[in-house]
Amino acid sequence: MASNDDGSSFVTGFLVGGIIGAFVGILLAPKAGSETRATIVEQSETLRGRAEEMAARVRERAAPTIDTMRERMAPADEGVREKVGPVVERVSSAARSTAGDVAVEPEEPAEEAAPAPTSGKAKA
Repeated sequence: MASNDDGSSFVTGFLVGGIIGAFVGILLAPKAGSETRATIVEQSETLRGRAEEMAARVRERAAPTIDTMRERMAPADEGVREKVGPVVERVSSAARSTAGDVAVEPEEPAEEAAPAPTSGKAKA
């Protein structure tokens, strides 16, 4: 059962494992706190650069596929808009006309009821 992912999952796992291993190694190394922090900053800058490079490569590889999908989906998108547009307009028009027909009048305050007796016994 071979997978057609071009080894990208292996590479991703390898990179994540390397990052975790480097981080743990730095934390467990017998160095002063300031040296450890400096090393962490250095390593994070290096890893950031690598991540940016990898993201750029992924964008380069994915861009043609994304463009192709946009081109293929454009006619379907236009068709849906053509069919849905008139329905949306009819619903909006109906809502506007209904809102104009309905007159909202403020309610008059109800008369206040007399307060209930406060004695402990109820009359029968």
